[in-house]
Amino acid sequence: MRFDACAHSYDDHAAPQRAFAARVAEFIQLAPHEEVLEFGAGTGALTRRLCEGGGAGVLATDASPAMVSLGRAAVPAAKWSTLDSFRAAVPRSSLQVSSGLLQWAEDPKQVLEHWKAALKPGGRMVHAVPCEPCLAEWRALVRESPVRWRDQAGWRKLFAQAGLQVRRQQSWVLHPVFPSALELVRSLHQSGVTGRVHLDPGRLRAAIRAYDARHRGPEGVIATWAWLAIEAVPAA
Repeated sequence: MRFDACAHSYDDHAAPQRAFAARVAEFIQLAPHEEVLEFGAGTGALTRRLCEGGGAGVLATDASPAMVSLGRAAVPAAKWSTLDSFRAAVPRSSLQVSSGLLQWAEDPKQVLEHWKAALKPGGRMVHAVPCEPCLAEWRALVRESPVRWRDQAGWRKLFAQAGLQVRRQQSWVLHPVFPSALELVRSLHQSGVTGRVHLDPGRLRAAIRAYDARHRGPEGVIATWAWLAIEAVPAA
């Protein structure tokens, strides 16, 4: 991940993430009494929606100090804190949320167990992640990926293995259009999601040419984005 380095360019290249954040906020169904703890809040796309939802308060956290600084300026209604929620102790809350974070964990099951331990009695979590067939067009050409891709069943299994009961889930698919495959790749790079993968220039150019050839339409090239939101509680 390169989110701290790309914090100032993230918003210009994160339209799909913002669109999914709006859908995730609706899926959460925030109750007035719930204290919200958000992990991986970034620049506040989901945070803003949560603050508008009327809960008891929102604590937005991110491992990137630059993201927290930008998020605090964009959504001052929330409290903001720098926190590596994968490793550091997390505050107790009645509702944990995230969108586009858990897929970055080396061991998502372990992270879910870590988060579960911080839920207050009767609390719940809602975490949303990209899932199959997200970016399938690009991944068909470039097998290396900064994350391990899972389908919906794979994510549900991880929650169950972490001792969580899935109560609800919902998925969405978007097909944004980019002027070219090069612009798609630039957008991914500038949003910070390409940090673990390094392609040599020749392979990268070949993949971009192949993407244009396979997926170009009258308005540009399409890219599939798929997102899955899961609400879960500690299993009885």
